Amino acid sequence: MNAGQALAAVLARERRRVVAHLARSLGLPQLGLAEDAVQAAALRALECWPLDGLPANPAGWLYRVARHEAIDALRHDGRAEALPDDESRLPVHPAPAGRFGGELDDDELALVFAACHPLLPPATQVALALRTLAGLELKAIAPLVFASEAALAQRLARAREVLAGQPLRVPAGHELPARREAVATTLALMFHVGMRAGGRAGSTEGAHDAMGPCWEAIRLARALAAHPATAHGHADALAALLLLHGARLSGSIDDAGDIVPLPGQPRDRWDAGMIRMGFVHLQASQRAAQPSRWHLLAGIAAEHAIAPDHDRTDWAAIVRYYDALVALDPSAAPRLGHAIALAEAGEPAAARARLDALLPEAPAALRAHTLAALARAHERLGDSGAALDSLARAEACAPHPADARLLARRREALAEGLRRSSRTRTRPAGR
Repeated sequence: MNAGQALAAVLARERRRVVAHLARSLGLPQLGLAEDAVQAAALRALECWPLDGLPANPAGWLYRVARHEAIDALRHDGRAEALPDDESRLPVHPAPAGRFGGELDDDELALVFAACHPLLPPATQVALALRTLAGLELKAIAPLVFASEAALAQRLARAREVLAGQPLRVPAGHELPARREAVATTLALMFHVGMRAGGRAGSTEGAHDAMGPCWEAIRLARALAAHPATAHGHADALAALLLLHGARLSGSIDDAGDIVPLPGQPRDRWDAGMIRMGFVHLQASQRAAQPSRWHLLAGIAAEHAIAPDHDRTDWAAIVRYYDALVALDPSAAPRLGHAIALAEAGEPAAARARLDALLPEAPAALRAHTLAALARAHERLGDSGAALDSLARAEACAPHPADARLLARRREALAEGLRRSSRTRTRPAGR
């Protein structure tokens, strides 16, 4: 492993913890500076590690260099007089054991909950947490919160100003409920980013690397469910959801690196161990006094996990879950899922009506998915022409070439089926 690969592995595993410790040292108002300083330390590592070798404690090395970078920046601005004493080392944690191993550090936990502060609007909480927790670039976060990059940058700058006087700590028990939903949403979106990146990597090896945020989101969700300060049925429900979705990732990419939709995924490639872990968390989630949307989404994922194949999925049960979910959260994504489930459950006319109503108001990030779902409803109703038109429109607004290729394959398969059907109908008798 060369220095660049070693650095990438260390950053994937430790970046969030280094930022958290640095933010604690500098103070929450300097969160942006902490992020920039860690980036500068990473660039310094690319210069030093090939010559000096990999340090014994790479995270500690990054922390010390980043802290010096931050102090230099503060001194340049005349703001270094109130800094606390330097810490010689970042605490060393045991190497993670297995895909989801690793201790949840109290500083990183504090950073997650600090970003999800109720003083900020919910979407800003999630965006700030994604920036600090996952280290995502603005261009990756902006579509998730339906904002432009420029608007998001301004939003995050204002958020850091709002949080300037807030302590960096794990909030007390009575403060947790107001932040729990934003933290869960952040981890769910972190998983989503990794899943989408895996389907757009262009190769199976690239997909495995790109899915790193999925495994990290699962690790954090499981750690939240176990940590004394944050253990709650909602965290178990989130962990169950991510594990059950994560189990399908091994069957979601074909040998060419292209996306395999759920109906075509080989279920013998799903991770049985992760499915078992998911059901353990799903059972533990029953400790919650009231079900959350994470319970309902985990229930939907569980129905897919136990179905022998796509055709024998209990779509009626999934529709019932979506009925309850839309009552809790009537936003576009649950409504889209509800319509898809209705079409699969034998109610394509109801699905088409819901999708026609949703399409004019669907966010740009969901427009191609909505049109693809509308095509499925048209297919179920026997209107292949309308289905082809919807697929062509979906392909035209697909957010990534990999998504466009998937839609093109589906459209071509439907067109070929129509051509074969037409040839069969026009074939002379006796042939």
